[in-house]
Amino acid sequence: MIRRLLYLSGFAITCVVLFHATGMGFVAMFSWAPKYGGIPGEQVGSFSYFMLRFVEQIVIFSISAFLMVSGYFIGVATGKNQKTVNWRIVATRMVYLAIPYLIWSAVALGLRYLEGNGIPRNKILFALLTGKTNEVYYFIPLLIQFYLLSPLLILWERVNWKSLLLVTGLIQLIATLSQYPVFLGVDSTFWNSVVFSPPKWLFISRVFWFPLGIVLADHPVEFKRVFYPLRWWLLGMVIALIPLGMIEWEYFVRASSEQWLSTRETILDTIYTLCLMLGVLAFEKGKFPFFDFFSYLGTKSFGIYLTHVLVIEYISRIIYRFSPNLLASQAILQPLLILTGLGLPLLLMWLVDHSPLRPFSTYLFG
Repeated sequence: MIRRLLYLSGFAITCVVLFHATGMGFVAMFSWAPKYGGIPGEQVGSFSYFMLRFVEQIVIFSISAFLMVSGYFIGVATGKNQKTVNWRIVATRMVYLAIPYLIWSAVALGLRYLEGNGIPRNKILFALLTGKTNEVYYFIPLLIQFYLLSPLLILWERVNWKSLLLVTGLIQLIATLSQYPVFLGVDSTFWNSVVFSPPKWLFISRVFWFPLGIVLADHPVEFKRVFYPLRWWLLGMVIALIPLGMIEWEYFVRASSEQWLSTRETILDTIYTLCLMLGVLAFEKGKFPFFDFFSYLGTKSFGIYLTHVLVIEYISRIIYRFSPNLLASQAILQPLLILTGLGLPLLLMWLVDHSPLRPFSTYLFG
């Protein structure tokens, strides 16, 4: 199981890079189109547009997968005879996350100040607590919240794991449904006053996945008995839900009367994520495609996560400034962003590991 989780982490971090590369592709299509003589949104419905949507749909599971894997390892770290996890384990995991996060948040803040777009001093603490120093850093405060909750979650799981999954699954469903008025273009004072759509950095937004990992760690025999016979059905569901999810999202975009909506998970996305993760873990025999490669990336996933978004953002800005015509061709732009977004963080980590800075590698990349 551990090797499959490592593989899943490596596959997930690759998908995170793909997700943010496609995000910049959409920025090029909409916000930056005038720079290369295009019209914002004119590529909607084109082959390039649907290829970006296809990739975006495939990789939607990534953040939830990281939470599930983290929950699994905190469950493993809790002995079978313990009622709950030791606080020293929790503190160690939080420090492991917090130090690299603070370092790269400082880098992100410094770059923003150099551009004249710095966060006001009285808002820096809030930005650090919510991951707003960079748009993707919300995941680290989110994961830290789950580590803080893990003693309670594991205690609950040891008492009644079924109720834990039921309650967190229900909260997850409500949190997901709370976004549907926005998807459907509902604009009313009533909805704005009664509907609470949790921000991405708050644990409620993805409350189900970390407890799921804890349950999987504590009940491997039950998991195998239930899901191993269903493994091919799970794979079939994953394949079927990709086009269904694309159709669903296109419907929401049309209903919202917007050219483009910021990606958030829907009910179909949640089912897709669950089927994909359970399916990967259920196929226990044999190797998955590129098993060694993705397993290696799994060992580097946190460092890649912290650094790739800065690479993709600033490579995109360089292209915007010096070669804007590349923005019109997703066939060129996407491979360039993906290769640099994955390759440059790996190169940076390799250089640190082979330099006098090696003792500080853990502080920089986790």
